[in-house]
Amino acid sequence: MSKKYNVGLALSGGGTKGIAHLGVLKALEERGIKIDIISGVSAGAIIGALYADGHSTEEIRSFLQKNTFFQMVRFNLPKNGGLASSEKLRKKLDQMLVAKTFEDLKIPLIINATELNSGKNVYFKSGNLVDCIIASASVPLFFNPMLIDGKQYVDGGIFCNLPASVLRNECNLLIGVHVNPTSPIKKTDGVLDVAERIFHLAVNGNTIEQKEFCDLVIETKRAKKFGMFDASKADLIYKIGYDYAVKAFDKFDFSQYGLVTK
Repeated sequence: MSKKYNVGLALSGGGTKGIAHLGVLKALEERGIKIDIISGVSAGAIIGALYADGHSTEEIRSFLQKNTFFQMVRFNLPKNGGLASSEKLRKKLDQMLVAKTFEDLKIPLIINATELNSGKNVYFKSGNLVDCIIASASVPLFFNPMLIDGKQYVDGGIFCNLPASVLRNECNLLIGVHVNPTSPIKKTDGVLDVAERIFHLAVNGNTIEQKEFCDLVIETKRAKKFGMFDASKADLIYKIGYDYAVKAFDKFDFSQYGLVTK
């Protein structure tokens, strides 16, 4: 039985590695595949929101390259629960986004975040867009928690770093993009590196079940060597996403979903 949307796209978190999502979106566009609904968490929430707002992959890529992590945050004493404030990120996103609410977007979007006090995964589908994006991308320890309606929220990847299940019953074809795979490393240097490694290990396990909800999963394994906040390799990360997508799409039968690709 046909579902509400034909093609859904679930975008994982992954910091700067999220730029690989743009390579996947570019490959989808080249095949003439229209995305009908998007779900995203953390970096996937940022990119998903900008794309759903109508911005091109090149516009989003330029935005992320010009506004790196260190330009978009303000470091502070960790009295508010994190090492950095996301206020600069909020202002940059607010300037870039035409839509101010989920309802204003050109493509339906779902964003997940972690409600800190209750310890639950929460999906946002309506209301203030920037607040929910910031909440979804507030990596614990790095960023201050985001306050929405009196509740504290942090990165949604803690419980669900690939929000696929929320789309499964809505889509005929569900494509998942996981840009945050992990692998053994020799060592970590410094507090931030250790914190990043722990976070990656914690969130990677919860993607295993979520991948099972997808009809097609693109996992950008060659991007796993890059750090969460390393924007110096943005062009290479973009190409990795594009190359993995092209390879996966060449093998996938889109016709079973009524799609004629270019």
